[in-house]
Amino acid sequence: MPANMPPPATLPTIAFAAGGTGGHLFPAEALARELQRRGHPVVIYTERRGAAYTAALAGLDHVVLPARSLEGGLAGKLAAGWTIVRAARQARADMRRRGVRLLVGFGGYPSFAPALAAKSLGCPLLLHEQGARLSMANRRLLRFADRVATSFPEVAGLDGFDPARVVETGNPVRGAILDARGSYPAFGPDTPLHLLVVGGSQSARVFGEVVPPALLQLPESIRRRLRVSLQYKGDAAAEIAASLRAHGIEAEVRPFFDDMGARLRDAHLVITRGGATTAADLLTVGRPAVLVPIPQGGSREEQLRNARTLAAAGVGWCVPEAELTPAHLAALLADAFASPTLLPDAARAAAALGRPQAAAALADLVQSMLRTPA
Repeated sequence: MPANMPPPATLPTIAFAAGGTGGHLFPAEALARELQRRGHPVVIYTERRGAAYTAALAGLDHVVLPARSLEGGLAGKLAAGWTIVRAARQARADMRRRGVRLLVGFGGYPSFAPALAAKSLGCPLLLHEQGARLSMANRRLLRFADRVATSFPEVAGLDGFDPARVVETGNPVRGAILDARGSYPAFGPDTPLHLLVVGGSQSARVFGEVVPPALLQLPESIRRRLRVSLQYKGDAAAEIAASLRAHGIEAEVRPFFDDMGARLRDAHLVITRGGATTAADLLTVGRPAVLVPIPQGGSREEQLRNARTLAAAGVGWCVPEAELTPAHLAALLADAFASPTLLPDAARAAAALGRPQAAAALADLVQSMLRTPA
């Protein structure tokens, strides 16, 4: 740089608030890295569970705040309220020190305090909704939001919010998922059949209990072609793998796969939960799925809506866990693997809904809210 040239202006600092699950943290990470590439200083506010995703946070400033769910009786709500106050004060002081100019909230109850802190400083608030229905945290923060970014064309729970301030950007995904994009694997009467079974960051014990006996019920002509990757955290992993191999099925049974992008790229079919980040990964890579929403918990309704939305779009099947029996699953898999068109057509439907440029679109929206050139 010539001596008489002024140094480049520092771009505004952008903050992110995300709950402690991968479904909240991974999209925040993807957007943070995109804005960091564009020259913005960034900081992520999360809680102790989110901080455990060390690979996702590598190279990104992050602050661990106290957090507590608002669910429970009066005593629990009072304790949660005091935790939010403490976390908001801590976040506010940190934002002032960093000169934060805008906050993007990705949901989860730990995002509540940073959002309130940002608004108290006069910073714009952008909420990002990963699912097909507004999450509880985002519903409660909606009154404070300046804009809402969505992952689906239609999102329930936005009643009363100005539609002009809603932008469909898609759900940002990790770099490893973007790298996995490509053509659907060769699919014919003699090709190997790659089946990926994963239950999300919390795994899903039911898959280890139902999927193996379902696979054993398949015709031998299908079993001998199967290449199964099964995520299972129980004590019976070695026993499950041995049983499948004894029936002619190549199988890897592990508690965790650290090469998820590559396995998703190779998969002809995925059996998984209905989380929003899972949906974004499937659509970005373009893979069909059997979606089994969690049967209970705070995100049950969101997962069920996500799964039904994708099934209605032709991406795969929504199977409530109560209906996930070995016989039912075996019949579904036999039909899917026997048809020359069913899975390839579902893969095309998935790819058509994918938003591989979601991080860039969301970053453009952030910069437009700051009136900064994209």
